[in-house]
Amino acid sequence: MGATRIFTTPFDLELFKRHVPSDAPVLDFGCGYGRTVAELRDAGYSSIIGADISLSLVERGLREHPDLDLRHMPDDCLPFDDESFDGVLMLGVLTCIPATSDQEQCIAEACRVLRPGGYLYINDFLLNNDRRNLDRYAEGQRKYKVYGMFDIEDGGTFRHHEMDHLTSLLSCMELLHMEETVFETMQGHVSNGCRMLARKK
Repeated sequence: MGATRIFTTPFDLELFKRHVPSDAPVLDFGCGYGRTVAELRDAGYSSIIGADISLSLVERGLREHPDLDLRHMPDDCLPFDDESFDGVLMLGVLTCIPATSDQEQCIAEACRVLRPGGYLYINDFLLNNDRRNLDRYAEGQRKYKVYGMFDIEDGGTFRHHEMDHLTSLLSCMELLHMEETVFETMQGHVSNGCRMLARKK
């Protein structure tokens, strides 16, 4: 299970702010080099922590923003106590965790560290119907037996999702907001995507 992002996933700060106050403890799970942690800090959030499985990205973030609280998580479990946060972000994380069982574990960890009534905000990628993606989905299905999985040239394996799959991962929570959108990737492509906000029961 990994939580490193390689895509640009625009964060809907206004949606998040409507539900999570700026003095609430917030976790960016899969923070990369801390871009969204910095955005939240600049928006007035005073207790924001970023955690990522990639040590190199965390070290880059600390070089660029030494004032941020960015932490390396060396294994699949978040290094925080149960019910530690009022808000958890997962931006482009599930696409980097192609196996459903690992995605379920990731969501379970996010729920574990959320307080009852806390909010989970997700940006992630949906299936596309352009030829480039259809070809690599077909190859991925032959290889992995899961439609939407694909390899990239540097050896990584990723997954685009059906919306029903993502909502099923949040079945233990109250889904408050769901919208489809389009994201731009760091490679200059566009991809269907979604924003979701759920509350822990």
